[in-house]
Amino acid sequence: MKEDAKKEITTGGGAYANGNVQTGGGAFVGRDQYIQYNQLDVTQLTDALRQVFPDGDPAPELWTQALKDLRVHHTCLFEWKELHNFLNDILVVLGQFKREVERIDISGEKPNSRALSRLWRPVVQKVDAMMDWAKSIKFISDVPLSYTDEYTRGPSWAIDLYAAKILIDGLLENHELETGDIYDAVFDFSDLAEQHMYLTDKMLRSTAGELYNLSSIVLGKMSRE
Repeated sequence: MKEDAKKEITTGGGAYANGNVQTGGGAFVGRDQYIQYNQLDVTQLTDALRQVFPDGDPAPELWTQALKDLRVHHTCLFEWKELHNFLNDILVVLGQFKREVERIDISGEKPNSRALSRLWRPVVQKVDAMMDWAKSIKFISDVPLSYTDEYTRGPSWAIDLYAAKILIDGLLENHELETGDIYDAVFDFSDLAEQHMYLTDKMLRSTAGELYNLSSIVLGKMSRE
């Protein structure tokens, strides 16, 4: 249920992210209603089951493990869904900026870095929101996002878009901005966002399938007992 990657980031255009980048995979979940399991005390449930089943019967431990597995799958599903929503938001607000860069490229006019920065700002806000959320993920990556001056570590989708954002930020700070540079950078950013959206949706479907299969097994056992 994890997408692993490891790379070293080097960016141009007046800005960079330096150091070794270790990525532990990514996943997401949406802002839909989320089933909370905090009120379920698995330990108390196991103790109660032990009182019902004969001594030495493995059923209490098996049921406990099944509930734990269901909780993990539900949380993974939620996190993958949330990542999908963040990436979708980024792609939606990116559209206007991308279209303006295309228009400038076709018309041959000189790009105005200040005007483009205004269109880029909503994208930055969405990326920053995703980066903040990536610091708290628990199941779809081996490690949540963290970074210092020396390294950046976390899921590949956060690392890739962070580096691509930094590159565009640096380009827009240059008042002698070249059309070809910003054109290539924004399409690279768009390609990365779409690639990670595809991988995220693939993991979302896979996790949903695993959850369905596990639920079917548990419910099947309940119907036979």
